[in-house]
Amino acid sequence: MGDVVEEEDRGLRKLLSLTAELSFQIVNQIPRALGTTEGTNIYGENQTQIDVWSNQLLIRKLLRSGLVKQIASEELEEVEKSGSGEYSVVLDPLDGSSNLKSDNLVGTIIGVYHDQELPAKGRDLLASLYYLYGPYLECVLALKSGVHSLIGAGRGKGGDRFIGSGEPYKLPNKGTIYGIGGTREKWIPSIKEFSEELEQRKLKLRYGGSFVGDYNQVFHNGGFFAYPALTDAPDGKYRLQFESNPIGFITVKAGGRASNGKMNILDVEPKAVDQRVPTYLGNANLVTEFEKLQEKQVPAS
Repeated sequence: MGDVVEEEDRGLRKLLSLTAELSFQIVNQIPRALGTTEGTNIYGENQTQIDVWSNQLLIRKLLRSGLVKQIASEELEEVEKSGSGEYSVVLDPLDGSSNLKSDNLVGTIIGVYHDQELPAKGRDLLASLYYLYGPYLECVLALKSGVHSLIGAGRGKGGDRFIGSGEPYKLPNKGTIYGIGGTREKWIPSIKEFSEELEQRKLKLRYGGSFVGDYNQVFHNGGFFAYPALTDAPDGKYRLQFESNPIGFITVKAGGRASNGKMNILDVEPKAVDQRVPTYLGNANLVTEFEKLQEKQVPAS
C-alpha cells in the first residue's frame, strides 16, 4: 500500500495504514466471535458478536488516532465526534455478517472525506476502500488517481502488509458476471427484464448475500451488480453513506458506472445518515443500458 499512497498527504497515509492494521485484527477475531448477541442494530437487523466487536474497535481506534473528527457507522444511530482530526469516515464495520455461520465472504467498507460534515455526497469522497475477508485478505482501494487491488501478504505493519502491482486497475471491458439482490418476486419490472437479458447473453449468476463479496466478483470479472428498488422497498436496501457511495466511488474510478437507476449515485443529495438508495454498479455500458430500460418503463414525471 505504501507505494500506492506515497503521493497522498501524510495524514491520509497514516489513516489508511491504520485501517489496514485493524483489518488484520478483525480477520483474526472472526473465528473467536461467531455467536449472535441479543441485540439488533438501528435497522432492526440481528447483530453478531463480531459486528459489535469490529464496530467498537474501528470507532475507538479511529477517533483516538487524532486524524478523524467524525465517524458515521452502520451500527450507530448518530455520528460520533472527536475533538481533533481533519477527516470524516463512514463505514460498514462487517458487511455480510449473516454469512459467517456458513463461512462465506464478509468484509469492511470505508469511505474517507476531508473536512466534510456528515452525511456527505459521494462525489466529495477523498478515498474509499473495502477489505474482503476471504481465502486471502484483499484490499480494494480507490483514490482520486485510480483504483488498486492489494493483497495482505507483505511484511511489516499497517499498509506495508498490503502489496500489489502498483498499476491502477480498470474493470474488464467485457462483463461476464451478474448478481442481483432481493426476492425475485419483488423485483421491479425493469430489473426482471434486464436480468433475463443478461442470462440470454450468457453472463453467469453470482450472488451470495455479501455486498463486498458479490461486488468483488464483478470488480474482477466485469459485469453488473444491483440491489434494486423493490415493489415493497422502492429505496432498496443499501445505505447511501456506508455502502453505495464508497463502492460507487470505487466503481467509477475503475472505469465503471454507479447509478440509482436515474443518475450517478455519487451525485445523490444526502438527506440523512441512514438514507437508503437503489444501487446499480458495474461496467458502464451495462449500467447505462439498464438506466435506459428503466427510463422507458418509468417515464419521468
